[in-house]
Amino acid sequence: MATAKTTAANAKAAAKKTTESVEKAVTETAEAVAETFNVKGFEVPEMFRSFAENGVNQARDHYAQFKTNAEDATDLIEETYETAREGMIDLQHKALDVAKQNADATFDFAKQFLAVTSVADAVQLQAKFAREQFEACADYSKEFQSSVSKIAEDTVAPSKAAFSKAVSAAK
Repeated sequence: MATAKTTAANAKAAAKKTTESVEKAVTETAEAVAETFNVKGFEVPEMFRSFAENGVNQARDHYAQFKTNAEDATDLIEETYETAREGMIDLQHKALDVAKQNADATFDFAKQFLAVTSVADAVQLQAKFAREQFEACADYSKEFQSSVSKIAEDTVAPSKAAFSKAVSAAK
C-alpha cells in the first residue's frame, strides 16, 4: 500500500521537476528572443518579430497545457491506487470474517460431535455440517465475486471518466 503512495508521490515530483525545467527553458528562450531583437543598429522586420513572439506564446500555451495534463494524470493515478487499496482492505476484512465464521462453525460441530451417542447420529450430524458449510461456501463465493466486481468498477471509474472527457474534448 505504501508503494502506491510512493509511486504517486514520485510521479508528482517528476512532473513538478519537468514543469520547472520546461518553464525555465521557455523563460530563457523568451529572454533570448527579446535580447536578439534589441540589438542596436539591427532592425528586425515586424513580420519576423511577430512570428517569434507568436512562437514564444505558443510555447507558453503548450507548456501550460502539458502542465495541466501532467497534474491531471498524477491525480488520476493517486485516485486509482487509493480506490484499489480501500477495496482490497474491505475484501481482506471480509475474508477474515469468513475465516472466523468457519472456525466458529467447526468448533460448534466438534462440540456437538462429542455429544453424539450413536453412529447414525454422527453420520447425520456430519452430513448436516457438510451441507451447511457447502451452502455457506457458495454464499461466500457470491459475496466475494460481487465485492471484487465492485472494486474493479470503482477502480476503473476515474480512468473511464478521464477517457470520456478526453474523447469529448477531442471532438
